[in-house]
Amino acid sequence: MDIRGVDAGLLQTKYRLTKQRAAILRALEDSAHLSAETILERVREELPGVSLGTIYRTLDILRELGLVQVFSYAGSAARFEAVLEKHHHLLCTHCGQLVNVDAPGLAEIARSTGMRHDFAEIDCALTITGRCAACLSPGVAAGGLLQ
Repeated sequence: MDIRGVDAGLLQTKYRLTKQRAAILRALEDSAHLSAETILERVREELPGVSLGTIYRTLDILRELGLVQVFSYAGSAARFEAVLEKHHHLLCTHCGQLVNVDAPGLAEIARSTGMRHDFAEIDCALTITGRCAACLSPGVAAGGLLQ
C-alpha cells in the first residue's frame, strides 16, 4: 500500500496520517488477513507503547475511510486486511486459512436479485467454505494435525 497516497487521502478527510495509523497500514502491507492481536504484535515492533485499544480504534477509522476491510465468519474472531480490489473469500473450516478469490458474475447476480426485491445500493460478499489441500492431505486427522 502506498503510504504517501494514503496520507493524501487522509488529509482530504478529518483525519491525518499518525504514526500509529501508518504503522498499522504497514503491518497490513503483505495482504494477509490479520487479527487485531497480530497487528498489535507487528506494530509493537515499531511502537512498543501502543495498546490494543488504539489498534481497534485506528482500525475502525481506517475501515470507515475504506482503507481496511474486516472479515468475520460464524462467530470467528475478526480479521483485517488492507483494501484491495473487490474480492470474496475462500475459508478452510479446519485450519482457518483465508484466501482472496474473484467471483466473476457475482455482482450481476446480486444486483438483479436485489432489484427483483426492490432493493437498491446492492453489494455482496461471498464466503465459500471447505477444507484446504493441506487439511485434506495424509497426516491430517478430522480433529487436527497428527503429531
